Amino acid sequence: MSSQFHPKTKKDFIYLIIILGSIIAIGPLTIDIYLPAFGAIAKTFEAKESLVQLSLTTYFIGIAFGQILYGPIIDRYGKKPPLFFGLSLFFIASVACFYATSIEQIIVFRFFQALGACAGTVIPRSIVRDIFPPQESARVFSHLVLVMGVAPIMAPLIGNLILTFFDWRIIFAFLAAFGIFCLAITHFYIPETKGFNPDEKISHAFRKYWGILHDKNFIIQTLTGGMMTAALFSYITGSPFLYLDFFGLSSRDYGIIFSINSLGFVAASQLNARLLKKFSIEKLLGKIIFMPAIAGLILIFVSTNSSDFWLINILFFIILCSCGMIMPNTTALTLANQAKHSGSAAALMGTIQFSLAAIASFSVSKFYNGEALPIALVIGSCTSLSFLIHKISSRDSQQLSQ
Repeated sequence: MSSQFHPKTKKDFIYLIIILGSIIAIGPLTIDIYLPAFGAIAKTFEAKESLVQLSLTTYFIGIAFGQILYGPIIDRYGKKPPLFFGLSLFFIASVACFYATSIEQIIVFRFFQALGACAGTVIPRSIVRDIFPPQESARVFSHLVLVMGVAPIMAPLIGNLILTFFDWRIIFAFLAAFGIFCLAITHFYIPETKGFNPDEKISHAFRKYWGILHDKNFIIQTLTGGMMTAALFSYITGSPFLYLDFFGLSSRDYGIIFSINSLGFVAASQLNARLLKKFSIEKLLGKIIFMPAIAGLILIFVSTNSSDFWLINILFFIILCSCGMIMPNTTALTLANQAKHSGSAAALMGTIQFSLAAIASFSVSKFYNGEALPIALVIGSCTSLSFLIHKISSRDSQQLSQ
């Protein structure tokens, strides 16, 4: 299919959202589904749980830096061949994890699993940019959150269900099967929005990325969305510490709270899609961006002076809802000027944003001391920086226009 591909009916549009969302979901699904199995994996290999945790770290490293490898390949070879390669690598690495005989093998194979999953993160974003103009693409990214947002909610439940009846290795068999499913829908349903382009040289990758970094809009929107992504991942990392350790919730109650907050994230993204029918992306983003910043500052103040469970959780809910509205808009704006190199731009954006998220998540784990304040400081700092970056860039744009 050509770059002129566009869903002709509402049914085609819904199918495209479900298919692209399912492929994007492979990343968060692979992160969360095996978390309940940490203890079982450690027991099988007689290893410390910190070594099992290292397999999660290598996955994050693979996701953060693997995305940038796909950009020039996508621009040269189109969308489908790199997606086939990535999903095939994901499948092979999942099977390798199933047959692993040591924790060291799990650590290595999880890295390659992440390199494969990167394709499912980068390429659907690039496809959306090829098909839709910025205003409409923001609505599409909001709808994608609805599909991919189910993954972090359902993944721990699926992992626990598998562990109830089977060995932990079946989790990786499930992931391998999901990889096959994604390969099938890629073959039959994913459009090739841009095919092979001999003018795009992989050897020019550095020059291409350097050129993209000279797009001020790309930098501002990537950092604005990246800091919100960092806040989201800080919450995901810190929530077990906060709810299970600090507040002393049961695993069941923690699961309920986590699911409610995740549903808020998804619901807000759908509200964002509706509001984009009435407001421009820039105007809507300007109205929303202050909410998480204020909530983050209040969160720091509350965590310093008290430990009110409901107030802290309401602030988390506001921040997550804000993420659901801000992230689709900044993604669309980031790629707005990058029609020619949509693959490289999507890859570079993913690498920058996931690197920021990894740093923030590491900070939460490193500085947690049994209190809520370190988690609040990281999240509040991320939301405040997102607001400041956006507002400073908006002020500069207004001055230039005068």
